[in-house]
Amino acid sequence: MPIEPEQLRKLRKDIGLTQAAAAESVRVERQTWISWERDANKPTARSIPDGLLELFCIKHKVNYKVLDKKVYIVYH
Repeated sequence: MPIEPEQLRKLRKDIGLTQAAAAESVRVERQTWISWERDANKPTARSIPDGLLELFCIKHKVNYKVLDKKVYIVYH
């Protein structure tokens, strides 16, 4: 379930986390988190693995839905 880098960045900021804190919450290096938020057109961009995105959402009580293989964050 791919999530766009901009969407991941917005989600992290809405929760109030730094990149370092977000990375720590799913037990990856800060550089790894940065690569997930990097513009998808950059050669060093990567996608957050589905399981880690789900873990991140569960840990931070974020509701989301997957429709047509795209992630939609549910804001209340």
